[in-house]
Amino acid sequence: MRIDLDYKSSIPMYEQIKEGIKKNIYNGMVKDQEMLPSIRQLAKELDVSMITVKRAYADLEYEGLVNTISGRGTFINLENYSVIIKHREEELLVKLRKNVNELKLAGVAEEEVIRVIIEEYGV
Repeated sequence: MRIDLDYKSSIPMYEQIKEGIKKNIYNGMVKDQEMLPSIRQLAKELDVSMITVKRAYADLEYEGLVNTISGRGTFINLENYSVIIKHREEELLVKLRKNVNELKLAGVAEEEVIRVIIEEYGV
């Protein structure tokens, strides 16, 4: 599992860790019931405090993406994977709408935006 952190970013470290783990889930880099690194281990690897990693894991557990079993560890939970993917699609569409609105404000022609989207989809 790979998590990239930007230590100069204004985004809190726990959010970056959480998003990094989510990205690994969405990209299929981790599998259902796979054990995540221990809080101590991941904190050491990422050079952050254990409290930061604990917060990221707690948020992921609240979102239903992981389960923590006392004494055993934290595990990926893809039981509700279709719900997770639907939520991810909604997040991405919100970002796309925001970007399209920025493109409109910048004066980029509708045809150009559509051309880029079609090109990216490989149609």
